[in-house]
Amino acid sequence: MTKKQTDIIIANPMYDVVFKSLMEDKEIARYFVETIISEEIVEIEFAQQEYTYYLQTDTETKPETKTKELKIIRLDFIASIRTKEGEEKKVLIEIQQSLNPIDVFRFRSYLAKQYSAHENIIKEEKIVVKNDKVTIEEKIVDIRSIIAIYMLGFEIDDLPYIISKFVFKGNDVVSGCEVNTKHPIVKELAHEAYYVQVPRINPEIYANWSACSSLMKLLSLFEQNYFVVKKHLKEYIYTISKTDKILKKMINKLEQIASDPYTRRVMEEQEYAAMNMAFWKQTIVNKDNIIAAVSAERDNAWIERDNAWMERDNAWIERDNAWNTVTDLQSQLEEYLNRYGKLN
Repeated sequence: MTKKQTDIIIANPMYDVVFKSLMEDKEIARYFVETIISEEIVEIEFAQQEYTYYLQTDTETKPETKTKELKIIRLDFIASIRTKEGEEKKVLIEIQQSLNPIDVFRFRSYLAKQYSAHENIIKEEKIVVKNDKVTIEEKIVDIRSIIAIYMLGFEIDDLPYIISKFVFKGNDVVSGCEVNTKHPIVKELAHEAYYVQVPRINPEIYANWSACSSLMKLLSLFEQNYFVVKKHLKEYIYTISKTDKILKKMINKLEQIASDPYTRRVMEEQEYAAMNMAFWKQTIVNKDNIIAAVSAERDNAWIERDNAWMERDNAWIERDNAWNTVTDLQSQLEEYLNRYGKLN
């Protein structure tokens, strides 16, 4: 039987383990990055990868450990990019997925590590012979720029676009004119970032599939519709032409992943762990709300106590003033009597 287009079942690449498996293919990783940033990738290599997701601990081989591990995905690539101006530059490309807005703190932490990583400093070695001594001198020739790609599983309210690019821009403060420089003190202390809001990818965009760009066709893999098993597996309903070879390869890879029992179990674990995390986050929020409410009641009680003390102190002051007034009157009366004698 000929396989229909609607019979294509793929794994949801918004699950970390699926996205990781997909991006392990260098040709796919190159196509993904190249399509997102709209720059020619001359060469791409895997950098240090952090594959992290939720897994159930094997209690049979490790009976002493019964907890689940928290694992999060981060994919780093070192790439040579040829810009539209024909310039070739070395960059570090960091790809992260997030289902939760609070992951911004994790993103900042990773960026901080990349800015301080010695691996991102490009050095040139030179052999120097001096006084019959051979030494190797190192010279910093460049620092890798950072390009961040964020696949977001939530919407940014005031950014109603599927994919957005943010780049550093400079302005002359006096005139307000836009300025630019390639000096590393400026260039290397800012980075380029792409934000893909996956929930904004919807079927209406693909009403005229043949007119869709390569970018939109790529993002169709991430569309969160047509699920057949929870949100783990979904039908891929769009027709891929023979010329879209890498996209076809990605679909085939996602089909293979969808049929892998281990991957599907990991997806289940990740989903349950995400639910547990959401529960604990809500619990923490509730706890914080309770603490805030109790603190507010305590503060109000302290304020009332302080007010009572102030009223008491004011009463004592009034009493002391009254006594002082009486004492002054008595003194004035005694002085009058001493001067003019007692009244008849």
